[in-house]
Amino acid sequence: MLRFLLALAALSAALLLGACAPFHRPLAAADRAGVREVDVRVVVAQESFMFSAQAPGVSAATGGGLIGALIDSSVQQSRQKEMSAEVGAIVGPLLDYDYRVEAGLAFGELLNAPNAFALKVASSQVLAGMPPKAEHEARIAATKTGPAYLVLLLQYALEPGLGAFTTRTTALLWQAGNSEPSYRSAIIFQTPIGGGTRATVLRRLTANDGRVIKAVMRDSVRQTLRVLGMDLAGARSGAVRTARFNVNGAWVTLAGHSFDEQPGRVVFRDQDGAMYSVRSTAP
Repeated sequence: MLRFLLALAALSAALLLGACAPFHRPLAAADRAGVREVDVRVVVAQESFMFSAQAPGVSAATGGGLIGALIDSSVQQSRQKEMSAEVGAIVGPLLDYDYRVEAGLAFGELLNAPNAFALKVASSQVLAGMPPKAEHEARIAATKTGPAYLVLLLQYALEPGLGAFTTRTTALLWQAGNSEPSYRSAIIFQTPIGGGTRATVLRRLTANDGRVIKAVMRDSVRQTLRVLGMDLAGARSGAVRTARFNVNGAWVTLAGHSFDEQPGRVVFRDQDGAMYSVRSTAP
């Protein structure tokens, strides 16, 4: 439990980089034209696997626990003891599967597909945590003469009740040596994983050396990168769509302007600019 909480604290500090800013700042056409290449860093704190914990006053439609539940220390203090047994029982087995490996595989697929991303990727790396402050600031300063710098901060969770798997990603892009990001977004991916008892769900996710949980992890990264790429390219929103979304174990209906659809999946933007990729056939 201690290593779980330490990793969670580290991720909370990283998310403070974007905690006080709007969820969405689109990439202006002039800034997009100025990006020739981009260095991408995907930050996945493996042991930050947690249950979504919606903080008081944090709307589900603004990304739920992405920032609020992680940073709200009063919420964490009050829930640590009651969550510890359940965290140990569920998180323990799932930590055997390394999200960073699956993220690297998914990102590799993207790099091998011509024109699959809106920006030309100069380099990419999956990290266990944010670089030290001095290194991070030096990397931002280097964008004045070098590639732009894109950081993806990813947090993932099983919803209480084990009905859905969710990832919440903050994307930040720096360029031209500016200390303020020219682009930021929040991307939420969710897929149902079926109900049942804890033991039943765990067996389903971990059977055959984690075939199902690994596939879900890879798909979450693929879909997140797809949504991110479309937004960076300036995708326009279309008609309002509704979708079912699992928040803290309960299914609610969210609405937003869609800008992409695939078989069984819809992508839309809510009123605060957070982007969702969710199954259109969820309960």
